Amino acid sequence: MNPIYLDNNSTTNIDPEVLKKMIPFFESKFGNASSVNHTFGSLAKDAIDKSRRVVSRIINSSPNEIIFTSGATESLNLAIKGLIANSKIKKPHIVTFKTEHKAVLDTCVFLESSGVDVDYLDVASDGSLDIKNFKNSLKSETVMVVLLHANNEIGTIHPIKLIGEICNSNNIPLLVDAAQSFGKIPIDVKAEYISMLAGSAHKVYGPKGVGFLYKKNDIHIESLFHGGGHEMGYRSGTINVPGIVGLTEAAIVSQKKFNDDKKHIEKLSNQFLEHLNNSNIDFFLNGPNENRLIGNLNITLVGVDATWLTTMIPNIAFSRGSACTSETIQPSHVLRAIGLKDELADGAIRISIGRFNTMKEIDTAANVIIEKSNEFLNKKITMSL
Repeated sequence: MNPIYLDNNSTTNIDPEVLKKMIPFFESKFGNASSVNHTFGSLAKDAIDKSRRVVSRIINSSPNEIIFTSGATESLNLAIKGLIANSKIKKPHIVTFKTEHKAVLDTCVFLESSGVDVDYLDVASDGSLDIKNFKNSLKSETVMVVLLHANNEIGTIHPIKLIGEICNSNNIPLLVDAAQSFGKIPIDVKAEYISMLAGSAHKVYGPKGVGFLYKKNDIHIESLFHGGGHEMGYRSGTINVPGIVGLTEAAIVSQKKFNDDKKHIEKLSNQFLEHLNNSNIDFFLNGPNENRLIGNLNITLVGVDATWLTTMIPNIAFSRGSACTSETIQPSHVLRAIGLKDELADGAIRISIGRFNTMKEIDTAANVIIEKSNEFLNKKITMSL
């Protein structure tokens, strides 16, 4: 069996159109974008300026509100730590949610050690927000609300515009983690009252190691890096021109292929679930049935050990939880947050389907997963006799 990749919420393979755009900036257009006194540097700077304009157009911001980074994790750290460092409030307060990515949760835990007050709000069993509870959590010391647009584990899409309106009416900045949604869900930072937004390239068929932070001009943050004043003083270090070109092209291609991708990925997702429905495996979908990130299927296979399953099928790439934490063998914090007991969380796998998957791959993967799940369940029955 040829290897099958079904871990597209973890990372994606680069689109050939994106790679084609990047290659000249490794070969003939390799100049440093800060060396504008010669042609090589000017070509690189022109590419960065164009990229800034394109990304800003896609999310409806101004070009000078786009800061290029190494990815969403850095962007989130810059936004959260940078805003706290700039805050004049004696004990600043952050509101976030228990199902956020570790890039947010670990950053908030770090800040708590220096006196920052953080509320980690509960979510419903499908990962959705309690709006009344959210409103009640806001107070005069609240300096920021941090929220995923689309959950990386269970696919819940949050009502960003509603949250943005509430934040705006209370004069509180909203930081959106759009690592999973940028290029997959339309984003309008003005219409949705988003103050800052973190995006990444490698989740949307672009290169790894590059992302961006949108920061509204009236939001003031401190830099994390010093030593050159690149990216308007917010991100010192030699600018990753090929990566930024790749990020931009990935966003353009995703816009162009948006409808085709949606139709294709939804068809494959339904096919995978149909295989499970026609099997004798007891399973259920974690997260919402509707308003879900396309291609995300977080499935509990009741009675099956997901760690054993992933070990037994190395040629099929899927996750037993978030790939960013899957090296640690423990139940997912997201599944715990939605109330799933550990024994059911232990049977959860995340299948994430992407642009380049085929129906044949889905059929093969589903059949193998069902076969191996039955093998595990039969062993359990035999051992219990």
